[in-house]
Amino acid sequence: MKRSLAIDSHVAFQWTVVRTVVAGGLLGLCHTVMAPSSSYLGQVSALQGSWAWLYGATSLALLGAAAVPARTKRQAVWLLGTTAVGAAVTLVGAHLGTTAATPTMLLWSLLLAGYLVQGGLSRWQALLTGLTGTLLSLGAQLLPESMESHGLLLNQPLWISNSIAGACVGLMIGASTIARHLVVKVDPVDNDLRGLLPPIDATDELSQLVRQALTTYQEAADSLEEHPGARSAAEQLVKKIGRFGKRWQDIESQAQKTDRTQLGERKRDLETRVAAATDDSVRSEYSRALAAIDEQLAYLADIAKGRERAIARLHHQVATLERLRLAAVRHRSVGASKLGEDLKSVVDDLNQAGQDLDTAVEVLSELSN
Repeated sequence: MKRSLAIDSHVAFQWTVVRTVVAGGLLGLCHTVMAPSSSYLGQVSALQGSWAWLYGATSLALLGAAAVPARTKRQAVWLLGTTAVGAAVTLVGAHLGTTAATPTMLLWSLLLAGYLVQGGLSRWQALLTGLTGTLLSLGAQLLPESMESHGLLLNQPLWISNSIAGACVGLMIGASTIARHLVVKVDPVDNDLRGLLPPIDATDELSQLVRQALTTYQEAADSLEEHPGARSAAEQLVKKIGRFGKRWQDIESQAQKTDRTQLGERKRDLETRVAAATDDSVRSEYSRALAAIDEQLAYLADIAKGRERAIARLHHQVATLERLRLAAVRHRSVGASKLGEDLKSVVDDLNQAGQDLDTAVEVLSELSN
């Protein structure tokens, strides 16, 4: 199965960025009130005076809560703790002055990144979020100074320039949360399975059933992430359905080379010749030819019956896959974590169906050879 990284919910990620941009703008207004006009927004190490600790706490509280809203008690405690430590770090940095600029910036970034990884992330998501959060937080602290040095915020009232710079800081913090929204997408259809699909222009019932089996499997696979055994059984069955369908397509392709109508006409012609023949040798040869025609017609009849049985078998297999999908959805709806008895019975049916198809494919292989 092909695995790839993708954003689970673009809307959720976009709203996170919107919240952090707004929070950054508010932070800019706070900076206008609390900090000296000579200091750059974002660089908490440049703050001085008794308000330094409050601004450091406010910056972490606003940006942290906007990036990852505290929806659980654990997150709320982390946010409060981060805010308190951030206040202390800013206060100490303000007293030490420029000598503590780099450590203060780094500690502020680590505090914010430490909060961003809260909220039930997987190990790789937490690691990636912590790394991007730290790096982009450092960059966000340097961004306002860079913007002002390039003259981007000149000729603007201080509160407007601080609000714009703060919004840009919030944009970077929001962007750093992208790892929280990344998921590993598993494409249930691999190249082997794609190769077993019937041609796109095939409209016969057997081809439609094979494609329906693939569609049902794709839908079921999304609901079976927590049950790899059931997912594997479904994957094996749909591959066997594909091989079974391909065998039947080969047989039908060979059978269609023989025109049943023409055989019927030849049979009637030979019956007329046998009845009209006066020579025993001639009558015998015509009779042998007639017997060969009868055998061909019998073969075609057997192939037609076999095709009906194949279609009936595929209807059963597709229905079993559909049953698996609904059983998995129901299983998730009740919040069960273990493979329930109902889901186990479907998996058993899948395995039995796969064994039946193995036998059928072996028979078809012998016939086609």
